Amino acid sequence: MSYNDIDKKLLDTLIDPEDLYQNAPCGYLSFLPDGTIIKVNKTLANWLGYAYDEILYKKKFTDLITKGGALHFEMFFRPLISANGLVNQLSYDIIKKDKGTFPVFLSAVASKTTEGRVQAINATLYDVRERKMYEQELLLAKEKADAERKRFEFLSDFNPEIIWTANSNGDIDYVNKRYYQYFNTLQFSTKEALLKVYPRDRLKLLRIWINSIQTGSTFTVEIRLENHSGAYEWHLIKAAVYMEENGTAARWIGSCTNIDAQVLSIQKRDEFINIASHELKTPITSLKAYNQILQRMSLPSAANSFLSRANTSLNSLQFLVSTLLDVSKIDSGQLSLNLSSFSMKEVVEEAVELLSTSYPTHTVIKNMDLHNLYLVYADRQRIMQVIINLISNAIKYSPNADQVEVSLIRSENEKLIKFEVRDYGAGIPEDKLEQIFEKYYRVSDTKNNNKATGLGLGLYIIHNIIKQHQSRIFVSSTLNKGSCFYFSLPASS
Repeated sequence: MSYNDIDKKLLDTLIDPEDLYQNAPCGYLSFLPDGTIIKVNKTLANWLGYAYDEILYKKKFTDLITKGGALHFEMFFRPLISANGLVNQLSYDIIKKDKGTFPVFLSAVASKTTEGRVQAINATLYDVRERKMYEQELLLAKEKADAERKRFEFLSDFNPEIIWTANSNGDIDYVNKRYYQYFNTLQFSTKEALLKVYPRDRLKLLRIWINSIQTGSTFTVEIRLENHSGAYEWHLIKAAVYMEENGTAARWIGSCTNIDAQVLSIQKRDEFINIASHELKTPITSLKAYNQILQRMSLPSAANSFLSRANTSLNSLQFLVSTLLDVSKIDSGQLSLNLSSFSMKEVVEEAVELLSTSYPTHTVIKNMDLHNLYLVYADRQRIMQVIINLISNAIKYSPNADQVEVSLIRSENEKLIKFEVRDYGAGIPEDKLEQIFEKYYRVSDTKNNNKATGLGLGLYIIHNIIKQHQSRIFVSSTLNKGSCFYFSLPASS
């Protein structure tokens, strides 16, 4: 006996064709060409709520469907079934005994005589109530999403800035009307938008954008864009990613603000400061020379007192001009270093001694190994400048404390020397920590009545001096507890 014979016998014992017909998960019925129902399965009868004797030879198929469905049946179903012998996936609303309705998909096959005349039609009905509900929910969700999109686009079109959105992959899929007005164009394409970017800014833009997409971090960049007149103007482009509940990136929403006037204003200010600081350098040097000559002469004590005060003021003015000149060198890329090997311990001690007379209110605690010179390879004068600035800042911004701490720490592999200064002042808000190294930026501290003055250039200069040494200045801070600034330099053998 073959395997096929065994399988057939087994199947014959398992399958009852009539039971399958009657209890199938779909409805079955057969009707004559005029629609009179001659056979129906239990599943369909249960859906309809009729007994068999209420349906067979008493109902036509058109009695079970709505008037619109009956019209469709006469105009489309009959010609199709006669011509093709079958129909697939026609949609009808079935009327139950209790007058309720439910949607079905109907497929049918004609049983024909040898002459090709239709003698009966066998139909299968699929209950699609759940599918229709799902489709309705999808439709409502789509309508709601479309309404939200239209509302967003309506509001963004009234914004004077360029507003844009991008999908999770970073592909821009929407720009508001301001984009088309600014660039005097009728269409948007990513390639065309990139060509509007100043050539030297394109790589920077792409590098920061790709990094933001990969990390999900806020996107911020200042670049130049070509306007419809062919001139380049500075713009600030910002974007944030909207996250789904499961933590995955959904899409980006961004803006593009014209900051050309602000940038030009800052450039003019920097240009004026640069010229003024250079012009002031010569007369200040002359005044200090004359002041030193007068101090060597025999003068009344009152005159010597005035000369001493004048010399203090000149020193302050010279420091201010020197600071402005440093900024000018940094901005022009002319900040040079004179590298050598020297003792960080000696530099720290010199800085503390110089500041002791200017700030008698604070004690500077030195945490250093007395027998270690902490030799580094760097620019001694510039590092002295950095340390003096950091210690004086620590004192100025902790007026209610009486001490600051400085530390020198050698790394475990002895390749780096770390300098650290800690104060016990008001601290810096976390959202301001990245901004404090920007030019002219100063953290306002009205809550603690901190009246420390300055141009907001000290940390900018420190940041760039340390950067020039291929290192970085770091800060950690806790509100009402204090701040800690630190950096590392390569140890000298």
